[in-house]
Amino acid sequence: MASRSPSDHIYGLNPAFEVLRARGRDVRVAYLNASSRKNPRVGKLTAILEKAGVRLEWVERGKLDQVAQTREHQGVVLEATPFRYEAHEDLLELPRLVLVDNVEDPHNLGAILRSAEVFGFSGVMLPRRGVPGVLPSVVKASAGACEHLRVAQGRSANQYVRAALEAAYTVVALDAAGTADLSLAGSPAPDRLLLVVGGEGRGVGQFILNEATHVVSIPQHGRVNSLNASVAAGIAMFALRSPSDQ
Repeated sequence: MASRSPSDHIYGLNPAFEVLRARGRDVRVAYLNASSRKNPRVGKLTAILEKAGVRLEWVERGKLDQVAQTREHQGVVLEATPFRYEAHEDLLELPRLVLVDNVEDPHNLGAILRSAEVFGFSGVMLPRRGVPGVLPSVVKASAGACEHLRVAQGRSANQYVRAALEAAYTVVALDAAGTADLSLAGSPAPDRLLLVVGGEGRGVGQFILNEATHVVSIPQHGRVNSLNASVAAGIAMFALRSPSDQ
């Protein structure tokens, strides 16, 4: 008997809608809460699933908890093919890229990916170590936004930066000890820019801080001495977005 190919169980209403909109995965089965048949959003989702020819299974909440391995599924779980990564070389044609370095928390990563999609950083580089891949928990935290991004995985953070510099990208590293002004780093706005975002613990690696075109921090005026990594990333992406998006 042939073994079944790998699959992800994508959970949550927004992620389900975005998976179907993006069409980057094949959806095999949709598990839906039997008690949610009259929910308007579930009804809208069901219509899209039926049009796409996806098999529907109306099940009890306990079954959804089991399939999703979480209770945060909002009554919807899609069994779909895994996320499709791209070669990092293919991303080096995009005007705005973000490299996530040393961010271990899936919820932080998902929030960063959501901001990346909103602010036009359409290419994302994930190192092969120290950062999760596009897991179902990351999809949920991004509200499905990651389904519309082009993501590379498999190289080290240092290798991504070397490749970006060779491709004439301006590399901006976000660091609490950075001395460059965030607004000046994006003025005049470079045609190609790679933003490097680090985690709240280890931060951006030293090699990247040494090689970056600019090492910037976000001016702060409050008494709390640091920003959440995903919040800082969102602020930086807004400030450094492509001129065509402003």
